[in-house]
Formats: sequence, C-alpha cells, structure tokens
Amino acid sequence: MAFTQTQVRKLAGKLPERFVKTRNERGSTLSYVEGWHVIDEANRVFGFDGWDRETVSAECVWQDGRISPKACSYFVRVRIKVRAGKTIVSREGTGLGHGTGVTLGEAHEGALKEAETDATKRALVTFGNLFGLALYDKEQAGVQRLKGHETGVVPVAWTLASGSLPLQPFTSPHQFCLAAKEALRQAESITALEALWTANAPTIAQLRAVQPELQTRTRTHYADLLETLFRQKRSALAASASERATPEEAMEPPEAKTGPRAMQPSAVLVPTDLPAAIASPHEPPSGVPLIGETDGGLAMPRRIRDAAHLKHVASLPCLVCGRTPSHAHHLRFAQFRSLGSKPSDEWTVPLCPIHHRSLHDVGREEEWWQAKGIDAKAEAEKLWRTTHPATAAVNAALAPSVEVQPAPNHTNGGGNRPSLAADTTGPKAPPVDNRGQPLPVNLQAGSADRS
Repeated sequence: MAFTQTQVRKLAGKLPERFVKTRNERGSTLSYVEGWHVIDEANRVFGFDGWDRETVSAECVWQDGRISPKACSYFVRVRIKVRAGKTIVSREGTGLGHGTGVTLGEAHEGALKEAETDATKRALVTFGNLFGLALYDKEQAGVQRLKGHETGVVPVAWTLASGSLPLQPFTSPHQFCLAAKEALRQAESITALEALWTANAPTIAQLRAVQPELQTRTRTHYADLLETLFRQKRSALAASASERATPEEAMEPPEAKTGPRAMQPSAVLVPTDLPAAIASPHEPPSGVPLIGETDGGLAMPRRIRDAAHLKHVASLPCLVCGRTPSHAHHLRFAQFRSLGSKPSDEWTVPLCPIHHRSLHDVGREEEWWQAKGIDAKAEAEKLWRTTHPATAAVNAALAPSVEVQPAPNHTNGGGNRPSLAADTTGPKAPPVDNRGQPLPVNLQAGSADRS
C-alpha cells in the first residue's frame, strides 16, 4: 500500500456523528452522509490534487414532458482515481437521480447532478468509514458518537424554562438551542427577556462544559451565539421602549427604569440575528452583521443578514418573468453604499439568472426597474413582512419617514410627456412613461427630475 501513514490513520478513523443525516422513506428511517461532506473528506485525506472523478457513462432512463412539473431520471456510472504514491487506486460507483422542473432542461440538470453525486458517494464509500461505510453496519460501530451518547452514559437533560409555560425537555442540545433561539426572539418586553435568560443561563452554560465541540465552522460556540442574540434582542426592545417614552420618562436614570447598570445594553456593535447555524447545526453561519452606532455617534443604516429570508426569496418566481429558479437580488439603491458590504437582506427581491445578469449590466438600477414598471422597494418590503411579521412594526418605527413631494411639471420638446402636477379638484390618473407604462410610486419623483 502506497498511502502515507497519516492517510492510513485518517482512513481508519470513525465517522463523526454530526455528519450523519436521516430521512424517512417508505416507513423506514435511513441514515446517509451528504455529497459535499464526502467530497470534502476526499480533499482532506487524499489532497486537492490527489484524486480524480470521471463520469464514465450517463443515460436518461425515463422522461415525461407531458406532466407538470416535467420529470426525468438518469443512471450514471462514475470512476474515482486516487494517486497513492506511484500507484493509482481506481474505484467505480453507480447512481440514479430523479429531477423535476418547469422545463425539461431543468429536470435533466437536476436528475444528472443527483445521479452523479450518488455515484460519487458509492465509489468513495469503499475507502472506509469516513465516506459512509460505517452506515452499512446496523450497529453503526464505526460512527463516533457525541459525548453523552455512549452506552452506559446517562444523557444530559436539556430543559427550556419559558415563563409561565411548562418546562420543555429536549434530548438533543441542537433542539434545545433552536427552541431557546425562538423563545428569545418572541420575548415582548425587557423584563420577560431577562427572566427567560436568567432561568436558562445555567443550562446554556452547561453547553460549553458538556458539548465543547458544539461550534460553527468559525469556532464560535452555540452558547455564545445565544448570548449574542439575547444582547441584540435586549437592545432592540430598549430602543423600541425609548421611542414610546415621554420626555419625563426619558429624563429618568436608566437604573430607575430597567434595573442595575450592569444589565444595561452597552454601546458596542451587536449582531442583528443569531446565525443560522443553530437552525441547521452543521452549516457555517452567514456572518455577523453589525448595527447601531459608530464610535463617532453617527447613526448607520442597518445591514441585516438573514439566510432564511434569502432562501425564501430565492424560492419565489422571478419578479419580471416568473421563471424559476431565482436569485435573491439586493437592491443597491435602497441604502447608502458601503465598501465591501451589500445592502441589508430586507431589501431583496427574486430575479431569474437572465434578468439578474441584465440588471447588473446596467449603470443605474432605478432606471432598469422603471423600464420594467415594477416598484422593487415595495415588493421587497412585502417579502420582508411575510417572513418577519413580528419585527415589521419595530423596523417601521425605527426607520426614518420619508415623504416624496410631487415633482413640478416638466415636458420634453415634443410635449408628449404627461404632467405630474394635475388638477386637485378631482382624482389623478397614475403617471406613465414615454411608452405608456405606469411608473412605480417610489420612482416618480426621481423620474421627473431626470427629464
């Protein structure tokens, strides 16, 4: 054998339990590993340039373009070649993939990718437990269990205390973190939030001691993520309360309103949301965006990062043509530009790849949306309210109100452009452009100024 000792040691290791997924199929629970993990392990063990994948054959075994959505199936054979010194180790695997789509092209693409991934996993599984071989054993002795799951060890009880509700026990720390995240988000007052945090602080602290490996790929522990969410939620509630406070209440010291100074929200930058790693423990967090005030005291536009909202927007049909799949496009004119930062995720709309590319090729995004006759900002606000009904009112209260005044009447030389200033004695007709298309409400003033 020409594998190095390090490679042999890795190949002889066990499959970590956190990479094992399950699904229900025909009344049975099946365990599997995802395709990205198998490829990542191959790169880690063999090296990025130490192995090759070759699609030997691909055959469409079935398709039906009369049904909706259209569907097809592919049978694929894949060959894996691993360089072990001067020796080439070759393994083959087969896979079957099924795909659906609005068009036959989308169905064929999905089926072919699924079949290739399945065949790759079956070819690499012969290299050992790391690639899923341990799952073929009913006892799964080749799976490395998390602490507390070994035989004879009493599992830790993860119990969530949520106000007046009965205690909620969970067998998995992941489930506890997900429930704790939702409970923190749903707190309606600072008092309720602090009571929730105080009641569950010992259990959250236990996460660090019992589950030290419960971390994201950036090495951030889930307990730290929950603490970050608590601080962010408390800052949001404090800001909302200050908006409703009377002048006399605003003059009161902080200790008189919310308790000891040690519990007051600090003036540091805090993340806007708990990363999606808790909802999907094995996915890397989407980043920690910052809101609040800068060191100079100037208010900065909020740049919220919400992976779940982006996924929802991308699942919708294109706003222009109705095609799927779509991309979540950030409206560049919705906020002031910042070096290296996209606009907030609340300003996103679905666009198909064709129109997404077309939009990025134009110079002024506002003019592109005006030509399409779409009020993109209004659509983005609707989508944000759909996924964030509880926070929409808070965001509306914190956002500055902007009133667009009607622009003066400007006409071109031909006199064919309608006037935006109409008789106030009766109802006004909606303004239109040179081609007779209606103008979006939030772009009328800007359009008139460019005439």
